[in-house]
Amino acid sequence: MINSIVLSFLSLAIFYNQQSPQQGDNNVTTRNEEAIYSENDLFLAAWNRGDAKAAASFFTEDGVRVGAMGDIEHGRQEIETAYDNLMHKAMPGAKAKIEKGTIRMLSDELAVWQGGLDIEKPDRSPSMKGYVIQVMKKVRGRWLILEAHPKLFPPPPPTKQ
Repeated sequence: MINSIVLSFLSLAIFYNQQSPQQGDNNVTTRNEEAIYSENDLFLAAWNRGDAKAAASFFTEDGVRVGAMGDIEHGRQEIETAYDNLMHKAMPGAKAKIEKGTIRMLSDELAVWQGGLDIEKPDRSPSMKGYVIQVMKKVRGRWLILEAHPKLFPPPPPTKQ
């Protein structure tokens, strides 16, 4: 009787260990998250250099960007043109900062990243604050932006004196 109880317990423990992928999945998720954070850092560096072509290269070929002002671009060429206008006409010399943000893994090849945004203009006017949500897709081992939705918050009301 005791032997069968011990055998049952051992069988259950072996079964549970084989069915529990948590350790491996957490390592994969961590690697994926690290890769996404790294891509975001590299994208931000391209944006801060004013390199529209490099910034657009972080999107999938069929990527979509819904800009803070409601403009919608489809594909890398339209996204590059929008970034060129933004970086060299609308906000030349502006520098952006993003929070590390959070990542929600949807699958092995899809994730959502979201985080705060702060854009400082060279004229030292108050920075623009906002929030970005990006759907990320793993393409040939690299996490690219499938769809981006940067939004800017309205400026704070003037203070009464």
